[in-house]
Amino acid sequence: MLSAEAVNPSHFSAMMVALGPWPGQGVPVAVAVSGGADSMALAILARQWRRDVVALVVDHGLRAESRSEAVQTLARLSTLGIPGLLLSLTGLVRGPRMAERARRMRYQALFAACREIGALDLLVAHHAGDQAETVMMRRRAASGNDGLAAMAAEIPVTDVRLVRPLLGIPKSALYATVRAAGVAWVEDPSNHDLRTERARARQALAHDGVHAAQLLAGARHAGAGRMARDAADARWLAAHARFHCGGWVVLPAGLASARLLSALIGVIGGRDYPPGREAVERLAHTPRPATLAGAAIIPWRDGQWIIAREESALAPPIPARAGIIWDRRFVLRTHAVMPGWTMGAAGAVASWWPAGRSRSIWPARVLRTLPALWHDGRVMAVPHMGLCTQDCVADAVFVNQPPHPVLPGAMFCAPDDGPSDPLS
Repeated sequence: MLSAEAVNPSHFSAMMVALGPWPGQGVPVAVAVSGGADSMALAILARQWRRDVVALVVDHGLRAESRSEAVQTLARLSTLGIPGLLLSLTGLVRGPRMAERARRMRYQALFAACREIGALDLLVAHHAGDQAETVMMRRRAASGNDGLAAMAAEIPVTDVRLVRPLLGIPKSALYATVRAAGVAWVEDPSNHDLRTERARARQALAHDGVHAAQLLAGARHAGAGRMARDAADARWLAAHARFHCGGWVVLPAGLASARLLSALIGVIGGRDYPPGREAVERLAHTPRPATLAGAAIIPWRDGQWIIAREESALAPPIPARAGIIWDRRFVLRTHAVMPGWTMGAAGAVASWWPAGRSRSIWPARVLRTLPALWHDGRVMAVPHMGLCTQDCVADAVFVNQPPHPVLPGAMFCAPDDGPSDPLS
């Protein structure tokens, strides 16, 4: 789709079928709407595709006019028959890594809203231009083959699926779609701020359609390769790795490939980004005890290895309440109210291991990293070890829910110029 014609609704519906399955009638599909032309076009197309659509509008609070723009966007959506929710971010301030912090807070708010309304899927409006810019930036950063796959068409994120149905659609077609619907939109001046790398990439590609097409073709090729590697790694993990719900994994004598080892370290350390490539490659080539990116590589019985959380990198204790996340990995599930209780690392095993109980097979340095409930300076519960004192909340459970899975399960295949022309 190279011309500036509006996106055909039947074409969009066919693309959504390829990105299914979708929930039945009555279950909403959420759409992230910034108010710009891209996300407004997505909202229009989604509403034409199905009735059960809810728009989620985030106010970052970074510009004086952002609140009024968000309210105005909700009003515009209402005229299209699209209900919406306003999500206001608090605590976001200007400073270092602001874009990264804003993105993290935005998605946290979006995913929380999806859970609140019962949406299983969140649509976002990244389009072909965004994808080409991403590939350009990653090439400049010397990203590996996985990075050059750029953005996935769909990827499960905890309990919500993130879907990008517009990756094969150029921005010009989205502008045409909004104009055809007679709907106005908001222009964010930060999109043209050449102090940002993305704005500079956008400017470089604005009048070079050939280069943009080459970048998209490269993303298709890299995406197909990444999916094949993910499938092979999943088979290897199923055959060789043993995961413990307490937050560690047991690997065979040779550890794992550098690619898998990097992913495992990132998940166990609760990090958003993988550790340094060279350090991981050295470990994969010559396995040895080490600490890296918040994870500890520990020799174990019969030549096996344990990758566990590095004790010194654990998060400090936090007040215990239902739904709280500790160390970016464990969610407390309970129906109880626990004033004065905290959630933190179990610590010294001798202080909480029951007298007369046989010794655990797991090393003490691993057990010390387990999440526990504390009260009055004492460990009251270590649920992963089945320990709960008489004064403990019996239904307390810690669910291991790191920021991302070992393998993302992403699909880099989406419709491109037609229902049978995949963007892989």
